Amino acid sequence: MKSIYRKLVIVASLLLLVGCSAMPTKPGDTAPSVVYNKPVAEVQKAVVDALMANGFVVGTSRADYIEGARPHKVGLLVGSGGESAGVWLSAIDSSKTSVKVSTAKSLAGIAGQKNWDKEIIAEIDKSIGPHK
Repeated sequence: MKSIYRKLVIVASLLLLVGCSAMPTKPGDTAPSVVYNKPVAEVQKAVVDALMANGFVVGTSRADYIEGARPHKVGLLVGSGGESAGVWLSAIDSSKTSVKVSTAKSLAGIAGQKNWDKEIIAEIDKSIGPHK
């Protein structure tokens, strides 16, 4: 009986892990950022569009932080998807905005996941012009 109970607990725990996605963490002050010669509001809109263009579903959208998650694509095993991306914005002045991007991978399906930082920045560049 204990053996069956133990197996059920293990299976339930694994199922919970499969559904979990990792939360992006804010890069430190020394982490590289890109700078756009645009006001925060314009960059924020471009970030939302960039996340959506890369398959992210935007969950949080504030003036200083945007977060999105890619849905899992499930087949025989958990495949691609499940990544979360956080984008932090800070105004340097009224016409310049600093952007930091961080992609987090979930524990389940990590083999099929990738870092989306460069793709997100490239999409922002397409929308509002190249960064510095």
